[in-house]
Amino acid sequence: MNSWVRRLMLLCLPVIILSFVGTSTSPEWVDTLYGETIYPVISTINQFLWARIPFSVGDIGYIVLGVVILRGIKRFRFKIHFWRTLTAISVAVFLFYASWGLHYFKTSMRVERNLTPTLTTKHLAQTTQHYTNELIALHQALAQEPQASITTTMQSKELLALGTITMQSSNLRPHNIQGKAKPTLFPTALSYMGFGGYANPFTHEAHVNTLQPKLQIITTSCHEIAHQWGYAAEEEANYISIKVTTQSNHELVAYAGYLLAFRYLINSLYRVDQQKAKAIVDQLPMGIRKNMQEIRAFWQHYQNPFEVVFERSYDQYLKANQQQAGIKSYSLVVDLLVDDCVNPK
Repeated sequence: MNSWVRRLMLLCLPVIILSFVGTSTSPEWVDTLYGETIYPVISTINQFLWARIPFSVGDIGYIVLGVVILRGIKRFRFKIHFWRTLTAISVAVFLFYASWGLHYFKTSMRVERNLTPTLTTKHLAQTTQHYTNELIALHQALAQEPQASITTTMQSKELLALGTITMQSSNLRPHNIQGKAKPTLFPTALSYMGFGGYANPFTHEAHVNTLQPKLQIITTSCHEIAHQWGYAAEEEANYISIKVTTQSNHELVAYAGYLLAFRYLINSLYRVDQQKAKAIVDQLPMGIRKNMQEIRAFWQHYQNPFEVVFERSYDQYLKANQQQAGIKSYSLVVDLLVDDCVNPK
């Protein structure tokens, strides 16, 4: 690349990137022009290019990028490579926001639904009890006895397909956007990092950690596809995953969704009213408790000192993209679930 072209890009890209960040003050532009007009075209192109490929193109791209960076470090000469590196970083940031990242600046569900900043313990307890009742009913339909945990003989590939079909058939899906879940090439690495999956913002692939318990594979698939739909905020993607799965006619999918919702709700209730939370947990048959223990044991198995570093890094990433609660924003899904029960639409 000619030096004058690189310098021109360096002058233009910061202006463009700052204009992207500036959209946080006018989310209506992101909602309409980008979200409804530009992004569906970008999403359609990416789905056409990569969805039919069974393996992760984005993961391979990251491997290649890692090799290039390692080789570049050995050969790095400040006077020669500094501006090239700065240009490459600027282009990557530009592509991130242009391809998908602008969704971080959309009008949030909290604003759209005018949610109250605090929950009442009464409403939280009522919502938790509602999801508990539904979870118990599904367990009774799926299990032969109360002590039996819910299992399936379906393999990860089938579970990913099940999550994809569930999202495709949902009435919550934007009419002009598709999505598909894929297995990540790095499930062990993601397990040690504490992540169930991630959405690649460049190829729009929804990656799922297929080592995790099978019920979580279903809900994680739906969560990552929600990112493909344009729900960048973690709590909103989790909410969409729960709403879609709990509305499913497939009992295993619905059970996975209600189990995920229950875990969020009971944890929030426990922080404000331990006695009420324990009373609700006591209602659960042993089979449901075994399913929760399986999930807890899996993540405990992969706990390591570096997990805190990954969590803090991701926390800063979220805060830099308009999620002021950072990694804690995952728990904000509770506000949306309570609002559904208190103010049914």
